Amino acid sequence: MRNFDKSEKKSVVATLVKELMELMNAKRRLKISISNFSVFEATGSSFHVAGGFDWVSELSESDKFDFILGDFPLGLTKRQDYEFGNSRLKIRQNWGEILTSLKFLNENGMGLYLVEPSCFGSSEGSKLEDKLNSEGCFVSAIFNAPEGILHPETSITPVFVLIIKQKTNVVFLAELLSESQALQVARNYYSGTVAADLSGGKEVNQRSFYGFHRVKIKQQIERLETQYKAYEEYSIGEIANEINYARHGDTLTEKENSIYIPKIGNSPVLTNISDATIKPHNYFQVVLGVKAINEYVAAFFRSDLGRLVLQSLTSGAVISHLNKRDLEQATVALPSLDDQQKILFTQRKLVDLKKAIDSFDSELALNPTSSSSILEQLDSMLEAIGGLTDSDEIHSLIRKGESKNIEFKETLSLDVKKKTKEKYIELSALKTIVALMNTEGGVLLIGVADNGELTGMDIEIDKFHKGSSDKILLHIKNLIKARIGEGFYPYIEYKLVNVSQRNILVVKCKESRSPCYLDNAEFYVRINPATDKLEGPKLVEYVKNHFNQ
Repeated sequence: MRNFDKSEKKSVVATLVKELMELMNAKRRLKISISNFSVFEATGSSFHVAGGFDWVSELSESDKFDFILGDFPLGLTKRQDYEFGNSRLKIRQNWGEILTSLKFLNENGMGLYLVEPSCFGSSEGSKLEDKLNSEGCFVSAIFNAPEGILHPETSITPVFVLIIKQKTNVVFLAELLSESQALQVARNYYSGTVAADLSGGKEVNQRSFYGFHRVKIKQQIERLETQYKAYEEYSIGEIANEINYARHGDTLTEKENSIYIPKIGNSPVLTNISDATIKPHNYFQVVLGVKAINEYVAAFFRSDLGRLVLQSLTSGAVISHLNKRDLEQATVALPSLDDQQKILFTQRKLVDLKKAIDSFDSELALNPTSSSSILEQLDSMLEAIGGLTDSDEIHSLIRKGESKNIEFKETLSLDVKKKTKEKYIELSALKTIVALMNTEGGVLLIGVADNGELTGMDIEIDKFHKGSSDKILLHIKNLIKARIGEGFYPYIEYKLVNVSQRNILVVKCKESRSPCYLDNAEFYVRINPATDKLEGPKLVEYVKNHFNQ
């Protein structure tokens, strides 16, 4: 598996910057370099460059720029007085440098700054944004940097904040994933085009951004509420009667219907402090009200989505540490109390089943008769559990959304508008299969719209395959054989799975050991949520590096 190196990630950022400057026809450009990250080093030499905390001394007071880049340190705790407009503000140095730089920005200019992931989501950041807005400066866009761009200096994934001097009521949010995608993101921002997800760019209201983790969480919970109508979104502050913590060396008194959430580290959320593996003073005790059952909420925070929620609360910190204010904002997806009880009952049954299977497994060699008599029952259990697992897995993939390893297609062959069978739609699915195998592998879900809605394959199966599941599976096998090749069969698994009374075609692709071409001619790769065609030198370089050929 090949990961993009640091220089390639900086090239993604450079693509965004260059396109923004081109679109706005920026003539005078300033680059301020204070940190040792050098994230903007690939943006070219057409800048006036100023460095160090005394960078202002290199400019005259009358200097004005159309575009300013600020490569500032992260997580500075030292606070200084900064003059901005008609007042002074005592804030951390790296944020203060943003204020200072804006004095040199033209009225129609843009300033793009490297900042911590939470951006202005903290109380201190909110005060800074108040000051910016009072002086006619507004956050217009926030871009999530490519993951690992600052490694090994720090594991933090920073963001780039774009500030302008025109009032705006919305903020454009996007992730930076590849050069071609960053190019499109810049164009979408400048033209005001809004996409369905962060790969194309979406808008949120001003002052509502608290980090990209939380944007992704909200998207997953919205899809969860769509999949399971009974779920509702709450914050911990809305469902808790109390949030308590102990002083260093003290303990916490057990209270009914409570959970214990660690302040530091990755320890699991508990329902009894006696089960703690770290000191009690390192937990928050959350005493829940009547809407939630503690065992269910603890199980939620042990899920992938729940862990992402907790991770998001400390994502902007240099040292991960959960505070009470942020914990109150933590999001929880709750079904009804009856459904919470049903889920817990099922979980307890699964625990009992696991214990019984473990016990049976330990005695298996000595009880061949029991082995024969229980085999048929085990087969039935595995079939039932497997069906549930497939459906739940698909729901989970849909909640996470499209990515480098996950792609949605509404149909395999059907043009939903013309109601006809079209080869170009089949071609789109085949390109994705080839791209997944040429990258890291992944899953193609056919029968799922871009927004995560389950559309299903049933109309297509009835219309083109006489209602036969076997015939559509044979059809995709023939497509793979004709357009990709039988040699890649070991890397491709496909099956129909019934999800919420709709048939979804699941195509799982393993990473191929050799280059895979569509029609022995076209080569595709996955660049996060997009499928890109490689040709010429880029194709040669990719095959050489990825497949060692």
